[in-house]
Amino acid sequence: MINKSLYRTASTLLLSLCALVLTGCASSFPEVEPTFESDWQSQPHQAQVYLIPKASEALARRIEAIRHAQHSIDITYFSWNKDLSGLSLLNELKQAADRGVKVRIVLDDLLVFNETWLAELGHHEQMEIRIFNHFNSRKAGWLGRSIDFQRHRGQLDNRLHEKYFNVDGQLMILGGRNIGDDYFGYSQDANFFDLDVVFKGDIIQPFMANYKQLWNSELVTPVTMLIKTKEAGSYHQFNQALEHAQAEETQVVEAIASSLTSLPAMSFIDAKVTPVFDSLEKVKDNKPYFRTRVERLMEEPVNNASKAVISTPYLLPTQTKFKIIESLTQHNAAVTLITNSSASNDSAFVPAYFEQYRPQLLEMGVELYEFKDSAINDDHLYHGATYYHNKTFIFDDKLSYIGSSNFDPRSDFLNIEFGVVIDSPAFAAKLTDYLLGKKEQLYWHVSQAEDGTIRWHSGEEVHDASPNYGDWHKLPDWFIRLLDTEFEL
Repeated sequence: MINKSLYRTASTLLLSLCALVLTGCASSFPEVEPTFESDWQSQPHQAQVYLIPKASEALARRIEAIRHAQHSIDITYFSWNKDLSGLSLLNELKQAADRGVKVRIVLDDLLVFNETWLAELGHHEQMEIRIFNHFNSRKAGWLGRSIDFQRHRGQLDNRLHEKYFNVDGQLMILGGRNIGDDYFGYSQDANFFDLDVVFKGDIIQPFMANYKQLWNSELVTPVTMLIKTKEAGSYHQFNQALEHAQAEETQVVEAIASSLTSLPAMSFIDAKVTPVFDSLEKVKDNKPYFRTRVERLMEEPVNNASKAVISTPYLLPTQTKFKIIESLTQHNAAVTLITNSSASNDSAFVPAYFEQYRPQLLEMGVELYEFKDSAINDDHLYHGATYYHNKTFIFDDKLSYIGSSNFDPRSDFLNIEFGVVIDSPAFAAKLTDYLLGKKEQLYWHVSQAEDGTIRWHSGEEVHDASPNYGDWHKLPDWFIRLLDTEFEL
């Protein structure tokens, strides 16, 4: 498991550059009939929702929930770092398993290599860890993975992107965060501005059914079948990794302990919440089940909206079309877009395309805010590089979407995603403030003059080129576009 905040860049390196260079061809968008998913429906459920306001609290809430678990814990994540946050959370899960709680974890395999410390935990009689859509290569690093991918691309291109945390069927956390120091404000190198929401109530039931379907599918394999350990029941490698992380990051150890002792009571908001799930059939046919279901669910709100806020870390069109954004602007809705600037993007590949699409977005009349690569999030312990990772939208200060999906082709056609639509003006207000309450501190406001000139504004500071994204990017950006990797992003 790679301990890097730049997992997105690593993913793209594997899934686009290596594959395309070796195979000499790019993927194409699958054909989708107009009636695709026309009979799909989802019902709203009663729920209580709480937007976690701080990165450090997001980790503390998970630890607190694990410590209070009585029967079961079910978890899914795309990436889980081998750092203090990741190892500490696994240690809490092991302790819960030690006292009889049934712990089940599903992880995507893209960033899991020959992790014996992880496999050790998989041998615990109360702790099962399964790996989604596993690679055959484990010990040869990214070179081995690249060759494996080139040979089995049709199978390995699909990844599990869900982020799911459920304790006893009573408390659930959904959002954009993976597990690692960089998602909780504890990385000295780079941290993400991201969000999580705590749910209680009937909405948890359909997510439990979705998890059961994934857990019982042929797409997941026990980690103990993929990675060998010296002795079942020994946790030597895991304990060694945890002790090393604790010794190296004493300041973070203290910060985590402090956040746990100062947790405030959660102020829940009553809401109607509608779940949207992907289909595991996507692994076979690469069709946009999730995106189409969201579009069908939101068709009436989109057509009638007077205003919308759309937030995504990776803003790329599908087949050159920003369908929802175009529909909103055609209906004269005021649209605010929030995304990474080219300099703040943790993907080395997305900016190569986004630089070309920015004028198209501005010509639609949207208000565009781009995250500063030097943005200071007050709740982060360390302030190095910063990346934007919030995946949400808000319509008419009432309907909010929270989920795992990005605004890009990979989420549409390749990744397994899910999300929820929350019907609550009170929650929408909190979410809007969370995203835009510190605009001057966090974002560049991007505008286009009548002569086509694009400028980036923040207070009195103005740039006429993408800030901190110099001309030296032009050659690599050109090369990336030459590879035609957009389907993989």
